Amino acid sequence: MNIREQAVNTLLKINREGAYSNLEVRQVLSRNLFSEEDKRLFLNLVYGTLQNQIFLDDRLNRLIKNAQKTEPIVREICRISLYQILFLDRVPDYAIVNEAVTLCKRQCRRASGFVNGVLRSALRQKAALQQVDTADFDNEKEAMAVRYSIPVPIIYQYFTVFGKEKAPEILKKMNETPPFFIRINTLKTDRESLAVALKQQGVPTRKGSLSQDALQLVSVNAFHGQIQRSSLYRQGAFTIQDQGAMLIADWLDPQPGEQVLDMCAAPGGKTTHLAQLMKNQGRIIARDIYDSRLKLIEQTADRMGVTIIETEKRDGTEAIPDEHNRYDKILLDVPCSGTGIIRRKPELRVMRDKKERRKLRDSQRQMLHCGLKALKSGGTLVYSTCTVDPDENERLVATVCQNYPEVSSVRSQYTHPLMDGCDCFFMCQIKKKD
Repeated sequence: MNIREQAVNTLLKINREGAYSNLEVRQVLSRNLFSEEDKRLFLNLVYGTLQNQIFLDDRLNRLIKNAQKTEPIVREICRISLYQILFLDRVPDYAIVNEAVTLCKRQCRRASGFVNGVLRSALRQKAALQQVDTADFDNEKEAMAVRYSIPVPIIYQYFTVFGKEKAPEILKKMNETPPFFIRINTLKTDRESLAVALKQQGVPTRKGSLSQDALQLVSVNAFHGQIQRSSLYRQGAFTIQDQGAMLIADWLDPQPGEQVLDMCAAPGGKTTHLAQLMKNQGRIIARDIYDSRLKLIEQTADRMGVTIIETEKRDGTEAIPDEHNRYDKILLDVPCSGTGIIRRKPELRVMRDKKERRKLRDSQRQMLHCGLKALKSGGTLVYSTCTVDPDENERLVATVCQNYPEVSSVRSQYTHPLMDGCDCFFMCQIKKKD
């Protein structure tokens, strides 16, 4: 199976079967001995097509009558080929068309002539297809939705949260490659020492400006895409984490000796950060509902040299009566719609339906209720998400907290790419009266 066929099959898995892009891509790469050049092409085709899918579909709608009725395999072949025509310049146009037709003959032979005609029409209209004219749409936000391949409701979320001046700049960055940050494990090393060690391996770095534990890898070429196999990673000197996520643990500010609950802890990145801030002294209860994810937390803790984490299989939506007023600090990093990290997980651009979103918010509310009940007087809870949906963030927190007169203060913040390249995270610090 060649690279383009493998990319088409991967896109089908993601779009038709709901597979997560990062997990599906990782499985494909582990099963195949691709050359570095083929690996880069595969990643480019999958993530580039996903990231620009709304734009590509809008362009295909201009080329194909009733495009939405096209068979899934044919649609994916058209998408991936149009992506190459409009965004890549290393492969000649005629070769892109020939590859698509050959692939279609193997996957859906009767449609090969149709695919040939669509792509040749795209070549004739290439310059026009590359442009998004606001005049073709009802309003600027609909044009931006196509230009940046982000659904209109998510465009409105960004404008609601960040305002009309910042939102367009942030949305532009949703189609750019995000910076690569790591978090230093201060239980084993420090930022300066790790920077020197990485430089010796041919990996230049710079200090992150938002967290004292952050280093940006200016180039990861020396790792050849296998950073998790590096000796420094395996020895627990660092973990991969966005700066915005690092701020969440800082906002909780756990102290050595405290009793801390991480209600949705897997895979353990934020949990081990809490342990670092506690100098590995005290107790952290880390919960998840799946054994496999609890195992990930344990493996992460072991690699990072953390000994104060105890894992428990618990559903965060279910209150535990004997846990009322038990914990000094609680981290509640809830499952969410993920609209703040769409540049890393482009499949999240496809919004869930209303029923799914309502169920998600119900779970978030219930978990926050449970967390506030388990929090000690004088304690702090940080509620966090990686979405920019106010209904999952500040509105939800306000609705829940009005039931708790013992809450003394609530403050919140969003991070975003204009802040040293961060992903979009929401964090809300909720304090109880003494």
